[in-house]
Amino acid sequence: MGRVIEKVKVTNYLDVGMAQKKIMNKNEIRKVEIDAIVDTGATYLCLPPSVVSKLGLPFHKSVQIKTANGRAIRRTYKGVEIELKGRSFVMEVMENDEETPALIGYLVLEAMDFVVDPKTQAVIPNPANDGKWTADLY
Repeated sequence: MGRVIEKVKVTNYLDVGMAQKKIMNKNEIRKVEIDAIVDTGATYLCLPPSVVSKLGLPFHKSVQIKTANGRAIRRTYKGVEIELKGRSFVMEVMENDEETPALIGYLVLEAMDFVVDPKTQAVIPNPANDGKWTADLY
């Protein structure tokens, strides 16, 4: 299977809450739209530090991860809304190094009930659920 790339919109969800409370203007909400590699071996949505900084995300914690190059420490950040193909979900993100492109991990796909179609090399609604967004609660 080749490389699957999808456009993803990432919004600082804390900004959204502040705009809803009229603490800031809606046009001040920090957001980016980027191309990301779909990597079912990755866990989170992973973003380069420059994108995390542009979004102004609050640090959550550092975690140890395993990569193809060995173990590493990565930082996670709270409060993003991830929008992919008309579906959205609020979760934390992980910071990559600057040289690594944005990655869409399996938690994003699971949360939005998407799968990767190897024939079309695209993210599609889960055919097991007739394309309807279904959340598994087990």
